[in-house]
Amino acid sequence: MPYYKEELIKKVIAWRFISISLTLLLTYVYTGSIKEATFSTVVLHMTLVVAHYLFEKWWERRREI
Repeated sequence: MPYYKEELIKKVIAWRFISISLTLLLTYVYTGSIKEATFSTVVLHMTLVVAHYLFEKWWERRREI
């Protein structure tokens, strides 16, 4: 795997960790419940991953036209 792809994967994983952590923290501060914060964070980030995947597929198809 070329170096830039390896670095990109590390960057994506690091950002996902930061993003999930911040969402969990802010949701916990807002709700005061770790259970609600965890549930909301998981649902949100699962939705965002699926949305990102669909966006990437759409973007690739758009480029082929």
